[in-house]
Amino acid sequence: MSAAQLCPTFPFESPLSEEELIRRIRASFSIQEDEHEEKADTRSSSEYHGRFTRGHAMISIDESKRHFWSPWMYLEIRQEEENRIVTGRLSPHPSIWTGVIFSFLAIACLSFFALIFGMSQQLMGQTPWAYGLILIVICAAVSLWFFSKTGQKLAQEEMRSRIERALQ
Repeated sequence: MSAAQLCPTFPFESPLSEEELIRRIRASFSIQEDEHEEKADTRSSSEYHGRFTRGHAMISIDESKRHFWSPWMYLEIRQEEENRIVTGRLSPHPSIWTGVIFSFLAIACLSFFALIFGMSQQLMGQTPWAYGLILIVICAAVSLWFFSKTGQKLAQEEMRSRIERALQ
């Protein structure tokens, strides 16, 4: 996982058919098959639930066991030559993802306004104390980035190992 990557992505290659891959992924996460695949929402008593459609799957942790840092995993299965490529992408719950993006936007706006205010203070011959706010906001951005990377690492290890076991 590179430092600049927002959502960790990892590809797997497999000679298995799409149906067999989905069956193994369901078994790995203990997600029962739904007879109405078009509705595609499968819930069981397991820790995970998933939505499966042709070539795509969305797996998340059941609401009763979900934590703040619990990931959602999107899988795409596509054919390349003789093998299937399964690409997994991890992301936080949509409400968390919205909060993270909003936080980065707020940090950018606060930095911009602190810079404008500091420049105004400097042009008026006053002490530009607003420049100090930029340092505080930068520290908040670095903290947010650090926490997001820590959460991604925790989630990626668990989900990736389950997919690797399913595809073996």
